[in-house]
Amino acid sequence: MRYCLSLLIYAMLMALPLKANTMTSTHAPLSISLQCLGNAGCVYERKPIDVLVTIRNDGSRDIGFPLDYLRKSGPIVKFIDTDTGAVTYARRGLANPALKTKFTTIAPGASISMEIDIHPTDIETFRIKRVDISVEVILKGDIRIDGETELQDYQGGAKIRIFEKEE
Repeated sequence: MRYCLSLLIYAMLMALPLKANTMTSTHAPLSISLQCLGNAGCVYERKPIDVLVTIRNDGSRDIGFPLDYLRKSGPIVKFIDTDTGAVTYARRGLANPALKTKFTTIAPGASISMEIDIHPTDIETFRIKRVDISVEVILKGDIRIDGETELQDYQGGAKIRIFEKEE
């Protein structure tokens, strides 16, 4: 029994991340915001919804961000049904891994952006009568702060609500 417990504790410790510099959106100087383009209320009309993802540097130092990689691969997009809590994810694209270390510099106070499409097929997987979902866009990857050689883990995101008007 002790051996099994020791083995379990060892496995749990090995699963912990080794980097101490993990950053999340609450600790990193980056903020993420989402905006539906051409559709102020993010109303679902059974056609793709274009979403502008804006990444802002709220800190005091330059940040290198792998924008080209995320434009090619796409961010993690999580769909959550408001009524049932059911969750599904959009498929991500393939990107050249070398783009992970090609950084776009975001100066303090500046922002960069990219557009993503929310497709009807992703929304309609819930098979619900009237669409009312949350869409969470998650950006995950290494960032470079002030040109330092050591990269920092980053994960941040934002949510929007997409709903279908009652007829």
